[in-house]
Order: sequence, then C-alpha cells, then structure tokens
Amino acid sequence: MLKHPLSIDFSWQSSLSELSVPAALKPVLSDTGSLTARLKQKSADFKVVVLNEQPITAKLWGDTVHDYICREVLLYCDEVVQVYAQSWISIPACEKGVEQLGDTPLGEVLFQNELWQRSELEMAEVESREELAQLLKRSDITRMPIFARRRIFSQSEAHVMVCEVFLPEVLDAA
Repeated sequence: MLKHPLSIDFSWQSSLSELSVPAALKPVLSDTGSLTARLKQKSADFKVVVLNEQPITAKLWGDTVHDYICREVLLYCDEVVQVYAQSWISIPACEKGVEQLGDTPLGEVLFQNELWQRSELEMAEVESREELAQLLKRSDITRMPIFARRRIFSQSEAHVMVCEVFLPEVLDAA
C-alpha cells in the first residue's frame, strides 16, 4: 500500500550545473515564475487532482517542530499528468488564505499576492522512483531520469514549501 506523503528526501542542489539535466528541461526547472501559468499557457485543458491533504507535525525550518498541512496533487495538461507536487503549508500560511484550496492550483494563490517572498530554487534528481511509479501505475518511471525543484514562499511567520516533480511528459507541455 502506498503511504502519503511520498518521500521528497532528495539530494537538493542550489545549481543546475551540479545535475545532468536534459537541455530541454533546464528552462522549466530554472523558471522562477508560476509553473501553473506556464502549464496553462501550453495546454487547452489544465487541471489539478488532489491526492492527499493531511495535517502533519514536522521539523522543516530551523530546530522547532511545527504543524503543517501536507498537500499532494497531480497537475494535468490535456489529460496527461505532467507534475507530482507536494506542498507543506504552515498554520500561519493557512491563516493567510492558503488552505482548503480543493482543485485550485496553489501557484495561483501564491503568485497573485506580492507579499509572498520566494526563496531561491533548489533542484534534485529523484533517486528513488518506485513510490512515484506505484502512484502513477507506470513501470517506465523507474527507468527514466526524473527531476524536481523546490522553494519556500514566506510571509512573516507564514511559510509554504512547494516541491514539484517533473515527469518526462512535461517537455511536451512546457
């Protein structure tokens, strides 16, 4: 049985040059704008499918344990899954309107408000892809290079960490 959330314990890097990323994916991974806007622009039918949303207590920033909402979604373009995304939303972020989003893309909420400060992007190759393959019911995922990026959105004490895992099909839509 698949457990949620999927592990995003990757070897995160602050530079693309430290990874062997296909040239066609580099512009997507390094784009600091809204992934939601990028995918919507390149597809006739964009949708978000929520896989899981649950409260979790964890230590993500600093040495203190906090309560978060962990949200897992799949982003589809023209009925083809492009991205698995996982977000860790602090309780203060929930109080700033980042909660109960349903199928509303988190990127739309964060990029519409200029008060959200964005950290630098970190990138990683997804080393273990078995959980992702099981989730998507695709055995070919375990044989392909898969890359992810993450960053933190902050607004005073409110934080949202967003991790996006790009499936090979993202090159068709991006």
